[in-house]
Amino acid sequence: MAKEGVFDLADKASIPTGTINAIVAMYQLALSKALGTGSAAMTQLILRDATEIADEMFKNLGVEIGEDVSDIAQDVPKVFKIMGISEKVEVEVPKEAESKGAVYTIKVYDSIFKPVAILLGKRGIKFTLSPEAFIAAYVIRKALRQKNEKANVRIQVEPMKSPDEPLIIKVIVR
Repeated sequence: MAKEGVFDLADKASIPTGTINAIVAMYQLALSKALGTGSAAMTQLILRDATEIADEMFKNLGVEIGEDVSDIAQDVPKVFKIMGISEKVEVEVPKEAESKGAVYTIKVYDSIFKPVAILLGKRGIKFTLSPEAFIAAYVIRKALRQKNEKANVRIQVEPMKSPDEPLIIKVIVR
């Protein structure tokens, strides 16, 4: 059994993706019901705090992001592959990448969490707790903070229109 407060892979537990998707959907539903339209604002607050502890958690999981995140277009897809979330991720880097208001567009084609996005979209629920969005924002924020320690980002997940299309995430520099 895992130690309290320690994130590692010692137990080597295997959880079916359907179970993980159900848990993510339940959290999203609970957040949406509790906060209504305010759930998107809460997600932005969570993002700031979550990325603060993500380095330690990922390191304990054996996922080394590294201190030098230099090529966002390559580093974001690499992290998705390392974590086993997606094999096909595209990143559109804006020309003014570090400028306030710059928008990175991430397209995730085969995420293990795609069923959640589709289910929530059909029910009209915004997917503000998208694991893909948190991970993409984490990597981009880490890269931006190497040049400006106060850099922050905001995330926006577009509703899934069909299972054949990618999940589209916008990460906006603040």
